[in-house]
Amino acid sequence: MSTHSALIVSGLILALLVRAPAAGAGEPTNQLRADIDDLYRSVQASPAPAAGPGLAAGRAILNRMFDWTAMAEASLRGQWQKRTPAERAEFTQLFSDLFARAYLARIHLVDATTFQYLGDTTAGDRATVRTKVLVKRGDAIDVDYVVRATNAPRWRVQDIRVESISLVDNYRVQFATIIARSSYEDLVQRLRATVK
Repeated sequence: MSTHSALIVSGLILALLVRAPAAGAGEPTNQLRADIDDLYRSVQASPAPAAGPGLAAGRAILNRMFDWTAMAEASLRGQWQKRTPAERAEFTQLFSDLFARAYLARIHLVDATTFQYLGDTTAGDRATVRTKVLVKRGDAIDVDYVVRATNAPRWRVQDIRVESISLVDNYRVQFATIIARSSYEDLVQRLRATVK
């Protein structure tokens, strides 16, 4: 992962550890806050959230929060239509493993008390939940969760924007570069090796 990607993911990690009260919160904000509170509690009991019980508990919550299929499809864009159902299923699993591990590996590095919910904007079955994180050096980071209502019924995250930079778009650029230089098969092999 590039330095730019690492900074984005690190910023997103901060956004997952919310405990501050929501301001002007609607249903999307309230649901996201409840999920993130559950995530924070689940990993606090484990000294190593990227392994053992911390990983299992945290991963179950992330699976509830995120629409992995929508995110995987968006990260592949035109390549998604070229893939078989089996290839799509494997890619979605690899993508979700990559994303979830990056978050869970860094949770204990974050001070959750600085997180703020700024409310949400809803249009039909889509919404954006606005948040702000104050990092240790005092900088403020805007983090927006793009969510969509599902039949569950739940609002599930389909993208996260840090300072207006889309995490899904960031992955898409990296994946497209690998595919252009080599092949889709090479991308999958790299993902398999990363999430072993």
